[in-house]
Amino acid sequence: MRGLLFTITIFLFTAFAPLAAQEGMEGLRYGKLENGLTYYVKHSKAEPGRVSFYLLQNVGSILEEDHENGLAHFLEHMAFNGTTHFPGGVMPYLRGKGVFTFNARTGINQTVYNIEDVPTADGGLVDTCMFIVKDWCNEILLKEKDIDDERGVIIEEWRSHYDVGRRLQEGSAPVVYNHTKYARRNVIGTVELLKSFPYDVLREFYHKWYRPDLQCVIIVGDIDEVEYENKVKEMFGRIPARVNPLERYEVEIPDRADLDYMLILDPENRSKMISFHQRAHRVEGLDELGRKSYSFKARIFNAIWGQRLARIVNDNREKFLSASAEFGSFVRNYNGFSLDIVPYKDKDVEAFEQVWTVWEEIRRFGFTDVEVERVQEALFQELQKMESAAEKESNSYYVSVFQSHFLSGLPFREQSEELDVLKEALLEITPEDMADWIHSWATDSNRIIVVSGNDKDYKYLTKDQALDVMAEVAEKDIQPEVIEHKIPEEFDLKLQGGTIKKVKKLDRFKAEEWTLSNGARVFYKYVEEGNGFFSMACSSHGGRSVVDAEDLPTLAAMQALAMKSGIYKYDLNTLKNLVQGKQIRLNMMVSDYTEGFGGSTKADNAELLFQLYYLMFEEPRFGRPQFDKYVERAKYMYENRRQAPQDLVQDSIRKLTTRIDDRNRDWGAAYFDKMNFERMKSLYRERFSNAKEFTFCIVGDIDRDEAARLTCEYIGSLPSRKGKKEEYIIRNYDVDTDTIAREFKVVMPGDKGMVNLMLENDGKFSDKEQMALTIWGQMLRNRLFAIVREQESATYGVNVDANCMTFPYRKATLMVGFETQRDKVERMKEIIYNELERSKDELFSESELSPILISIRRMQDQQNENIGVDYWMNVLNTYAESKVDATNHKVFDKILESMTIEDVRNAARKFLKNVKVRDWVIKSEEVNPLSDWEK
Repeated sequence: MRGLLFTITIFLFTAFAPLAAQEGMEGLRYGKLENGLTYYVKHSKAEPGRVSFYLLQNVGSILEEDHENGLAHFLEHMAFNGTTHFPGGVMPYLRGKGVFTFNARTGINQTVYNIEDVPTADGGLVDTCMFIVKDWCNEILLKEKDIDDERGVIIEEWRSHYDVGRRLQEGSAPVVYNHTKYARRNVIGTVELLKSFPYDVLREFYHKWYRPDLQCVIIVGDIDEVEYENKVKEMFGRIPARVNPLERYEVEIPDRADLDYMLILDPENRSKMISFHQRAHRVEGLDELGRKSYSFKARIFNAIWGQRLARIVNDNREKFLSASAEFGSFVRNYNGFSLDIVPYKDKDVEAFEQVWTVWEEIRRFGFTDVEVERVQEALFQELQKMESAAEKESNSYYVSVFQSHFLSGLPFREQSEELDVLKEALLEITPEDMADWIHSWATDSNRIIVVSGNDKDYKYLTKDQALDVMAEVAEKDIQPEVIEHKIPEEFDLKLQGGTIKKVKKLDRFKAEEWTLSNGARVFYKYVEEGNGFFSMACSSHGGRSVVDAEDLPTLAAMQALAMKSGIYKYDLNTLKNLVQGKQIRLNMMVSDYTEGFGGSTKADNAELLFQLYYLMFEEPRFGRPQFDKYVERAKYMYENRRQAPQDLVQDSIRKLTTRIDDRNRDWGAAYFDKMNFERMKSLYRERFSNAKEFTFCIVGDIDRDEAARLTCEYIGSLPSRKGKKEEYIIRNYDVDTDTIAREFKVVMPGDKGMVNLMLENDGKFSDKEQMALTIWGQMLRNRLFAIVREQESATYGVNVDANCMTFPYRKATLMVGFETQRDKVERMKEIIYNELERSKDELFSESELSPILISIRRMQDQQNENIGVDYWMNVLNTYAESKVDATNHKVFDKILESMTIEDVRNAARKFLKNVKVRDWVIKSEEVNPLSDWEK
């Protein structure tokens, strides 16, 4: 049961009876062709000069019979291998045209194909993409050779995903899905079936289910919607309707009166968990406001659950390492509620009882007025923020609402109109409505407990114990929780304030640099795209690099506990009350070389954010109970961690590649004993006590005069010290050995070979050479994908990344990684080394360079179109740190325009001339460690 994602459009878990769509969306043409195919063609200004195509199939793995298990996903792969108009494959054509944003996803109930960011200026390419989508509908070739080649690729995909998470998910599926067909469909199928299914079985599945009455074409972009509607009618209307098609059925999950229970163990499982699930039918017959209200009730429910659990943790009363609760989408036609609890060792019953008591209290008494109103206020502010940005169109919005309409009959409208309906639905919800909603599905049926772990001898929560806890809690005399609303009306800060001593105009950025009387520097830029919000950030040099080795454990505790005890004279619960509903984000960070704060809020709450900034500097609060609990939890988690074989390998690799000293050695459990509460506050002061060492950036939709006033009052009040500013200390722990190669054999399930190759060069590379190396990495990725995956069927994917860094020291790197079968490792590595060697001379061609240059230009254009608060924050930070103007693209453009294949070869040749090699191979042992566990 996955998390509930909140957007202004997708409330699919409350979709019920189909409704007709509204026809008021400007620039939209939609309808259904005579053959049954549904289409939506929408003109959108969101991405000028580009258009995107989607094919949505109301078909997924749930429609497979047992002998077809995995074929819906297999068919999705085949769509890229050969169609009538693209017998050589769709991927080579698209990549050759500089289109790299394309994909497909197969789910339990639907399959989605997409080709995105196609330039409309290339009319031929746009029309060809429409042909591709049309071919996917009914003209996938499914040639025997292509099928056989793809078997290996998908088996490698299966292998790459065969981990503990998937084993636990598949192992618990029979109880989670009540032994229905859902429990037997994992989308990808089994290795045995993938190896052996007859060709005609795949063709029959294609013929049965890929048909126009189950298909939807969506075209969104900078296009003439009438012209493209005519193209859709002409092109897709030629697809013949299916005669006597099979019913597209839905799978029902039978109700279950008693509690179902499963204990599932896996030696690679990292922790022990108790998971309670309750399935609920989706309600039918609700009107539109009712559906929206249902969704918001789920949001409010999840938020208050989190707050209730957080209060237990904040008061140091928790009997669990972690706990969470969520109501969300399960599978089509069903929602689900889940509780996940990670108990302390041998405290399973106590932890379950504590969380179950919270649930019983909620079921009996619901939520208080204060709780509901505060979450409503926060959600309403989210809607207001969306409303302020609604004028800027969003292609993802249109695609999501069209998909929702096609699959579930949800009506659609313009974003601004949708927001009005959402606000109306939200504000009508009362605590009594919440209680009724909870009681409508929180019954004693369809309940499941799945306990997972890794130790056969551990005493896990049993079914009888769980039932006993439930019965005992049901009989408890529980009193409704009293929520104290302790919000201080104002801070009693008596500050001296400061002044702006110097203003420097930064005309290139339309910004200003202020130097304050205490020496602090502040960069300010007004950004209208903040839509009523602004961000603040500050940083100074130092970070972990200047902290003594003996203080590093305490520094880690300090980072984890910042604001966990509250701030100033307010404890954590009071502090949370203070910022509740004000959309304030505030965090502290200490990196290797810097320290600082980051925050954001609405301009209306600017004073409070500035006050919190001041208090973070001057009035930090660290409580002994919170420190002791943190150390206890951290030490417990370390001592009871379950290291997977790959973790042990990483430890070995680290020892081979890293020089070890007191700053980076593994102290084991003794690391937590070195955390010193008495030292923590003084250590914090050392990092955050000198205002003139900090550079502040204020960026967004906040008035200049107001920003200046608040800056003088709060940032200007921070103390500063005389003397030289602190600088970071560059620390490089890389060993100097040229070549390190190791093969590790580990006991883990499956026939796996994992290859990780890292090449390093610490030479100096010019700007043009750095870009050439990045392009080389992309070329290598495409070439190795074509060879290792497409030709050899030896892997699902090859990860290749070339990168150059200049801070904190120079290093150019090339990383290559993939998974395959054990016995294929050596041959695939040989291929990679051969391709690297060929890079020096004749490997790549101009035809391989051109699409990558097109893609880089397109990404640069997209960045230029999406300039907002984050963009300008990065620009000002970069300028403040290094005086580099990140808005000046002249050098970048000049390099890109002059880039040749010879430049790439020369950069690759230079990189490979003096390179350090780190070559790691991990192979699974023949022994399957699950064999003893499964007995």
